[in-house]
Amino acid sequence: MSKAGRIFQLAQEIAASYDLLNARRAGSGDSYTREVVDHLKSVVVGELGPGVVSQFLTKANRQSVDFWIEDEQTILEIEHSMWSSDSLLEKEVFKALLAKDASKNVRHLILIGDPGLIRRWQTPTARSVMDWVERHHEIRVQLWELREMGTLFGSRNAERRGDLLDEN
Repeated sequence: MSKAGRIFQLAQEIAASYDLLNARRAGSGDSYTREVVDHLKSVVVGELGPGVVSQFLTKANRQSVDFWIEDEQTILEIEHSMWSSDSLLEKEVFKALLAKDASKNVRHLILIGDPGLIRRWQTPTARSVMDWVERHHEIRVQLWELREMGTLFGSRNAERRGDLLDEN
């Protein structure tokens, strides 16, 4: 399993153990989500080391990414908002472009989010941003959804490309 796949698996397990998706629907806010993400980061540090978590990929600004897996050329970001917008996608893409401009060999940007993330970001604007960054900068954006019942799901054509993750 790739390191990105392992982080996703851990995110799924931790979200389930905290009952994150149901708690957020019941009104738990950003502080609860932050607690869950912080726990995920501490577990990832234990498994993969501190050089993967909360990395600053450019000296030009102090924006960090949730996870940077250099040997897989992959940035992983946890999508915190159930009702995210295209502008958040654009922000994450721009952070990847800044990292690439700072000589980081970014090839993959994986956004991990709540159920419905893929459907919400299949709008023409979001698709055009994802297609553009892949075509012009060779950064493939992938959307991975957390599932309530432990079923892991990937983006369009994920199974064919090998991006679909399965606990079994």
